[in-house]
Amino acid sequence: MRKLQILVFIIVYINSVQLFAQKQDTLYSKRAFLSTNIYSDNVRLSRKSVEALFKDTWAPKVNYKWSRVLKTTGALGIVGGIGLTTFAIKGVNVSTTIEGRKVGYKSISLPQLTIGASLFVVGYSLVASSNQLVRHSVDVYNSMLKSSRKISYINKVQFGLTQSNTVGFSISLK
Repeated sequence: MRKLQILVFIIVYINSVQLFAQKQDTLYSKRAFLSTNIYSDNVRLSRKSVEALFKDTWAPKVNYKWSRVLKTTGALGIVGGIGLTTFAIKGVNVSTTIEGRKVGYKSISLPQLTIGASLFVVGYSLVASSNQLVRHSVDVYNSMLKSSRKISYINKVQFGLTQSNTVGFSISLK
């Protein structure tokens, strides 16, 4: 019973921390099963709206476009790997004669099985890399926005004596 109370407390605490968390950046990404979605103000952005948003920024646009290529290629690799592995495991009916009796068995092609499993692993790795590129494009875009916001100029400079009779200056930035 004590373990259940601790588990409930941890779940409630984690959810309350997320409720009072600071506001997210301009864009943020959430990982789904095999894809990463981009959100802005808790609204999922479509592919076209993301491309329109990244239109004027070179690095996020390139990362996002490469992620689309890798995701498509990886999905084809996953489907092909599952198909080839299934075909290899299904095997081929073969018969042979042993001590004068005809015996039937299934022959599984080890090269097909290996290639199918390898194709699945490579496809999954490409999809995972695609998700990393989407996250990286969002991070680069947010950092570009933050760096452009921090640019300021000097509005006013004062130099002179302070109230405690020491020399000082103040700068007012805009």
